[in-house]
Amino acid sequence: MGKENIEKWSLGYEMLRQAVKFWHNVVYYKKVYSLHADRIPVKEQIIFAPNHQNALMDALAVIFTQKTQPVFLARSDIFRKKAVARFLYFIKILPVYRIRDGYAALKKNEEIFRKNIDVLEGDTSLVILPEGNHAPYRRLRRLKKGIMRAAFQAAEKQGFSRDVKIIPVGLEYSDYAKCKQVLIVNYGEPLSLKPFFPLYRENANKALAEATTALSEALKKQIIHIASEEHYDLYNDLRTLFLPEIAEEMQVDPQDPAGRLRAQQTFIARLEQYLGDDRPQADTLAAETKEYVTLLHELRLRNWVLRRRPVTAGGILWRLTALTATLPVFLYGFLANIIPDRLTVHLADKVEDKVFVSSFKFVLSMLLFPLFHLLLTGVAAVVLQDLLYTCLFLASLPVSGALAFRYHIFFKKTRARVRYRRMLRRQDPRLQRLLTLHQELGEKVRQAMKQ
Repeated sequence: MGKENIEKWSLGYEMLRQAVKFWHNVVYYKKVYSLHADRIPVKEQIIFAPNHQNALMDALAVIFTQKTQPVFLARSDIFRKKAVARFLYFIKILPVYRIRDGYAALKKNEEIFRKNIDVLEGDTSLVILPEGNHAPYRRLRRLKKGIMRAAFQAAEKQGFSRDVKIIPVGLEYSDYAKCKQVLIVNYGEPLSLKPFFPLYRENANKALAEATTALSEALKKQIIHIASEEHYDLYNDLRTLFLPEIAEEMQVDPQDPAGRLRAQQTFIARLEQYLGDDRPQADTLAAETKEYVTLLHELRLRNWVLRRRPVTAGGILWRLTALTATLPVFLYGFLANIIPDRLTVHLADKVEDKVFVSSFKFVLSMLLFPLFHLLLTGVAAVVLQDLLYTCLFLASLPVSGALAFRYHIFFKKTRARVRYRRMLRRQDPRLQRLLTLHQELGEKVRQAMKQ
């Protein structure tokens, strides 16, 4: 598989895609939801346009939530080394040359545009990240015109005989950097370029601008878009801390991904109406929310603890008994997986651009865990001298790792509930202030939702 036939279906690529997909959808993320994939038209010329918040993970989110083998466009500087370029072509990535690459390099785009047409005319699709670069904010930034330029030029090369449809794709991560998080991939209604064809013939720049604006508005509907830069933290903190209250006001199940996303989008819109131009009110709410978040960190409590009834002595005893009884399983899984786990975290923490942390964790974990498990299995094979027991040992390594992770989460929740109970009994003034803020902020959230 090379650049010349990148649009063709590849068995080698599909085998690699399925292997990596398992690690992405089952191991790395707690849950991956694909919403409204039925909106993707069949046997039409399609360009997917996802928002760009999380480096490589954004591309993988699109690849692993559909059945086709889409072709991506990426900046040309990553193709400089021949070996790297061959691999990038194998995984279906084409270069795009920019002015900064030199005017001579821009001529190479003609070949890329021809290849785009080959892709669009086939059974596959293009993926272009219209923001151009990534940023870890729940906000759609200004879109580049490159995606529309590529789409219109492809249509023009075909004499405008076929439509080109842009699919806005909203990506929402419960946390950008951590593993075992929730990823929502929200496919929007296709944006047809056919209505823009007459304008493009008359004024190409105006058509590019209007189509780009239309895509921007369509993308905002698929994501959590926090327009306010000054009070970004306020909106972002409240939508996560008080999601149960927001969902209750919306009468949606907070565990339903579509409902949860819709509830947060509605809350942000209504909070904007609630605050309006009242700067003092916004500043006061921001200060209270910041104080609330700070107290949570100082007391080492999680927001969910405050919603639960204080754990009883019997409840603590039950939890401690469960932790003690399952401690051997935890220790086995912990010791069997601690080296690749710590090595992955350590190396990822050294990444300067923090937007790439999740990408590094994903790639490193996918390589290090299987490698370390195979090394341990090799040692076990020598010691056990039995094929069946060796296979059982190999199977136990990832399973015990998953159980150890669950043990760790259960332990942290138990510790938080015990700490909360102890502070309640001591009548810690910081906790009393935290509970007061929780009630007051919750009431203001409900008021905002009634706008």
